[in-house]
Amino acid sequence: VLIEARIVEANDKFGRSLGVKLGVNDLRGQQGGIPGYSVGGNNYVTMGGNYSGIGSQTNQGVAANYNNTQFVNLPANTSSDSFSGGTAATVALSLFSATANRFLNLELSALESDGKGKVVSSPRVITADQVKALIEQGEELPYQVATASGATSIAFRKANLKLEVTPQITPEGNVILSVDINKDSRGTLTPQGYAINTKHVQTQVLVENGGTVVIGGIYTQDEGESVNKVPVLGDVPYLGNLFKNKTRTTSKTELLIFLTPKVVSERTTVR
Repeated sequence: VLIEARIVEANDKFGRSLGVKLGVNDLRGQQGGIPGYSVGGNNYVTMGGNYSGIGSQTNQGVAANYNNTQFVNLPANTSSDSFSGGTAATVALSLFSATANRFLNLELSALESDGKGKVVSSPRVITADQVKALIEQGEELPYQVATASGATSIAFRKANLKLEVTPQITPEGNVILSVDINKDSRGTLTPQGYAINTKHVQTQVLVENGGTVVIGGIYTQDEGESVNKVPVLGDVPYLGNLFKNKTRTTSKTELLIFLTPKVVSERTTVR
């Protein structure tokens, strides 16, 4: 199984925008009508797409069948069980079929072009069926440890993004992904060394061959302060406050991980 991972850092509005743009659903078929738009005669062009809770949103007792849909979007939260309260905005776990990947690639390209985020890494790894694949990226931080003799030595602690994926090929040709994600970052400095901030996500999801699963919801918030002042006058004690102003900025970044499994046969060329 070839596993292609794309690690994206984007502002917190990108996940919401992605859910709105790709979380589309044609409700007429769910309400007993004919899905799609008429193109003449008895021919209809259907819209693929669905998301969690569609049964309650259309007052059905059972959620709709997701077979042959272009993509499935599972939002992070649904405000109520009524149709008016349903939302497909914030991405928590989203599934895109192989046919919808082209739209996803366009969204990622537009993300970098608009300066709203960037693809920080695009690792690819091949592993056997039911064999764990490991993708790791980050840094090692030094800290002091005491030995049995009372002396001190230097050890290293990892602060990185660790992605463990175990694929399992189903008889139908789909792939079950067991995903374990650890996002560690450098914390505050202590006398013993840096503290490690840890975020952990673990899930298992069924993805079609060539489809994409998106895992989000890991946020990082940065705060900064900038000072604009008039040269010389802004440095005058007390009076200088009249010639300068301080601006505080807060930015919230979401980490999105896109995983695309592809079953590789002996005669298949990896592209």
